[in-house]
Parts: sequence; C-alpha cells; structure tokens
Amino acid sequence: MSALHGKEGVCRVEVARVDWNVLQPWQRTPQTKSSGTAFVIDGGRLLTNAHVVRSATDIRVRPHGSTRRFPAKVVFYAPDVDLALLEIKGEEESNDFFSHRSTATTPATKNGHVRNDDHCNAKRYKKSFGLEFAEDLPALQESVHVVGFPTGGKTICITEGVVSRIDFLSFSMGSMLAIQIDAAINPGNSGGPAFNAAGQVTGVAFSSKPVKKDRPLNNIGYLIPISIVREFLIRCGADGIYRLSPSIPYRCHTLENKSLRLAHKIPDSIHGVLLTRVCETMDKILKIGDVLTKVDGKDVADDGQVILRGDELIQHGYLLKGKCHNEDIIFSVYRDGQHLTCPPVKLRDIPVICPRWASVDFHPDYVILGPLVLLPLSLSLRAHRKCGTRLIADCIHWCDKWPSEWEDKSGLVVLTDILAHEVSFGYSRPNWRRVLTYNEIPIRSLAHLRDLWQASVAAVGEGKDTDEPTFARLGLHDSDDVVFEVKAAMRAQAEILKMHQIKDPWHISPPNTKYDIGYL
Repeated sequence: MSALHGKEGVCRVEVARVDWNVLQPWQRTPQTKSSGTAFVIDGGRLLTNAHVVRSATDIRVRPHGSTRRFPAKVVFYAPDVDLALLEIKGEEESNDFFSHRSTATTPATKNGHVRNDDHCNAKRYKKSFGLEFAEDLPALQESVHVVGFPTGGKTICITEGVVSRIDFLSFSMGSMLAIQIDAAINPGNSGGPAFNAAGQVTGVAFSSKPVKKDRPLNNIGYLIPISIVREFLIRCGADGIYRLSPSIPYRCHTLENKSLRLAHKIPDSIHGVLLTRVCETMDKILKIGDVLTKVDGKDVADDGQVILRGDELIQHGYLLKGKCHNEDIIFSVYRDGQHLTCPPVKLRDIPVICPRWASVDFHPDYVILGPLVLLPLSLSLRAHRKCGTRLIADCIHWCDKWPSEWEDKSGLVVLTDILAHEVSFGYSRPNWRRVLTYNEIPIRSLAHLRDLWQASVAAVGEGKDTDEPTFARLGLHDSDDVVFEVKAAMRAQAEILKMHQIKDPWHISPPNTKYDIGYL
C-alpha cells in the first residue's frame, strides 16, 4: 500500500472530556479539550489509543484532506493495551465519511462532483478498506515514518526515524511489548500509525519518554506493535464485551546469585528463573520453588530473558502478554531434580490481577460517613501528596495480589478528608489513613463499610430517642480511632450533603459488563 493511501486512512481526533474529580468523586472536573490521531482499519472502524478518548463526552473525527468533522463513539476501550476502537455515529454520517474515502481513490465525474452511487460504494468500501498491517516486528534500524496530527497545527504531519529497540515495558495500566523509535512523537500523535518502507502499519504511536530535569531524554518515542493490535482486535467480542489481557501468573526471581542457587540446590547446568509466587488457577501446573526453564519451548536465561530473534534478547513476560486468550501456553520447569513439561494452559484461565481502573471504566466509588470522606485505595490516588509512603507501599502491594491473596477483602478503604462540622471538631489527620475496622469488625471493602454504617443507622432508627447513645468507631492504620455518636453523625451527614451540594452520600459501582475478566 502506498504512502498516499496511508495518509488517506489517517484522521485527526478532537475530544471534549470531563474527568471525575479523584478526591471528590461526586463531582466532575471542568471540560477540557485535546486531540489525537486515529486511522481506518478493516470493518469500517477507526483505531486509536485508549488515553486519547478517555472520559470523552464528545468525539469528532476529521479525515485527512477533508474539512468536515464527523461524530464518533467508542465501541471498545482497552486500557490494558492503551487501544480503543471508534465508529462513526449514524448510518448516514458513516456513509458520508466513507464516501470521502472512496472518492479519494476513484475517479470523479467530469465536473469533479461526487457521483450519486458513492454511498453504495462507501458501504462496500468500509467493509474492505483498512490500512494494511505488517506481518512481523520491524528490524532494528529499519526506517519508519509516523503519521499524525501533533500539536502545533491542524494539518497532517509526517516524521521519520528508525527502530532503536524492541522492549517489554511497564506502564500505568500494565506491561506489554513496545517498539522504541527515534522519530518525534508529540502530544496529538497518539493513536497514529507508523509505516514501514512497504507502506504497512508496523505500530501505533502511544508514548513519548518523559523528560526528567536531571536527565533530559530526546528523540525517544514508543509504538504499540501491530501484533498487540491484532490480539486486541481478537479480544473485542461480537457481543460488545472486551476480554482483558491476562496477567503473568507468577512472580519470579533471577538465578544469577550463586548463594540463591546453592540454597535451592539448583545445578550449574540448570538455567531459568525461580518461582516465588503462583496464582491460584495455576497451582496444579506450577509450584513455588520451581525453576521456570522454558516458555513455549524458548529457553529462559538466569536473568529472565529469552531470545526474541537473532541476537536480540527480551524479558520472557512478552511470551504471555502477546498471545491470544484462546491460545495455549506451555511451561517447562525443573522440579525436585527433574525436568518437567507442564500440561498446556489456556491464557483465558489466567486471572487479571487488577480488574478495574478508577475513573476509567466506572464512576469512582466513595462513601460519606458523617463528616468523613472515604475512598477505595487505587493507583490514581498514589501520586497525591497526602498519600504517605506507607500507604503508597500498601497500594503497590495490594495491586500486585491475585484474588486468592485478598485475605477476605475485595478492596482497601482510605480516609481522605474530614469535612468541617461541629461533630468533627478536633479531628484532623495530616496524611491519609487506611480504615481497618468499623466497631472492631474488619472491613472487607468500601461497600462493606457502607453496609455496616447503614446497619448502625437502621438500629438507631432515625428520629427516635434512646437513653443510651450508640457509636460508630473507625479503626485507622497507624493512627488513633475516629469515634462519632451515630445520631450526631447522621445529622452531620445530612447537613454536609446539603452544604456541599452532594446528591448522594455514597456511590458503589456494579461490575462493568463491558469487560470479561474470567473469574469474578
């Protein structure tokens, strides 16, 4: 496919978004606007980054070479691989969009007007037209050119560079294979295609390396490989449900240390990584203390790397993250002095560690208990200055657990604010604190705390006088308890809701039916 066809398939995406206020989830932030890039793929849909259309309230797509902006909607949103699929809203709008595409590659009439049969052509066109995907990962130093609409202008921009590295990277929503290039990737390029010399899409622009004050880094950008895009499209079900990519089902330690090898009686001839934790669905396949020697027949080195191709190495985790959930994966281990090949495992049987994303796939949860603001601990809270080092450590540790390790919990609860009121006078906490108990009952989740509070309210009976006061006592981690008389807290809650114009005292989201995580 020619570069001209590539440009014809690229669109500018203009987004109006309204995010949720992380610390006051009953409110939304002021509207902001941003832009990105998308491109047409087979099936009449457009591919872009998930972060381009995050929290979008309005999406407009302007094809290259057109002055018209078409309304679009998100049909699949995958934060685990930072990809999203868009559709043009409405049949007539969609036909007009693809009429523009089809007339760009077919002769016009004598006077240059669009022919009457162009809508029919558009219907055929959008089923078959899509930028051509490359078959393999690009080679190191292979030339690529990135097409998009970066900030600084509204016309299409093409930058050229070479492939610098193929790596397995961790980012805010997970980890995946990534292509590092030295072509400029700037805000607005996100979601745009990167073409190889044959005019095929070899990756999707999604990130530029952040610049640190003490270590400025220039000309570094990252692409999502087209192999990840293919697996994403397979996980987009015909029923509208997206199957999340699996987490790596174990934790491991490198075997480069001689004392560690000696302690586990691992001969010098055995190479691989030592399994230190195994998720519950794999406990009949893998064991703690196993040495993982091969994944799908590829030898794992003592530092956890495998051969990507030729003399290129990469962390072995990419072998799991880059496959389709319907595929098998085969582990080989060294256990009790024997080499074992484990039975095949379906990737769909491997659970997702972090099944949800606050402010991404659901309205963020909260509970207002009297004057207290209580939120579920999430990665979105981690960067706040009141999130102390211990709470950050709790957050990281919690988000690294499998369901079997949740210890009868389904979430952690944080006290983030104490709203001013007579009933809260004298209570203050300079930093946030985890809430561990309610009247000495261990808390399992924010919903559980809400239910315990409601039970206290029901027991008191609103408006009924009793001789003996009842109390709500919240036990905090590494801090003194917070205690309220229930009736006083009920009155304070009603007054605070009115004062701050908060509609509801809590919100607990149900499971998101658009995602399939396989085990909840």
